[in-house]
Amino acid sequence: MNVVQSVFGSLILLGLFGCVNASGDDSFPVRSLAKGGFSGIKEVKQEVITDKKAWEQFWSKHSRLTRPAALPPEVDFAKEMVIAVTLGIKRTGGYAVEITRVQATGKILKIMVKQSSPPPGAMTIQALTAPFHFIAVHKSGLKPEFVVEAKSALKE
Repeated sequence: MNVVQSVFGSLILLGLFGCVNASGDDSFPVRSLAKGGFSGIKEVKQEVITDKKAWEQFWSKHSRLTRPAALPPEVDFAKEMVIAVTLGIKRTGGYAVEITRVQATGKILKIMVKQSSPPPGAMTIQALTAPFHFIAVHKSGLKPEFVVEAKSALKE
């Protein structure tokens, strides 16, 4: 076995073990697709996208302000689905959203979402922002339930 095969084999094993849930709970492995503060989607949204056409339409709305237009991240919809959260338009910077965990609980797919806002008096960018986070997880037929974790102020 040469060095390339050995390294390649090691990377495959690391990838496989990285997908195993060591905590023993029903959490889904999460793959972040895009996260930031400037989406073209101006509304608050919490969506589960299960097909390529819907993903391309969603991404087109999200990236409408980007020139040149960015292509959507690749998703294998035979095995995965996209979970998307947007906060809508905010009057300043300092806002953020993150999908922190996706967990099967009975017949429910709980999607934990953390939202943050700037503390009072904080110095922030004085521009309209639109925070977002999009992830891919294993495809599931469970009913999605978005759970917004306590809103907290970002630390300076």
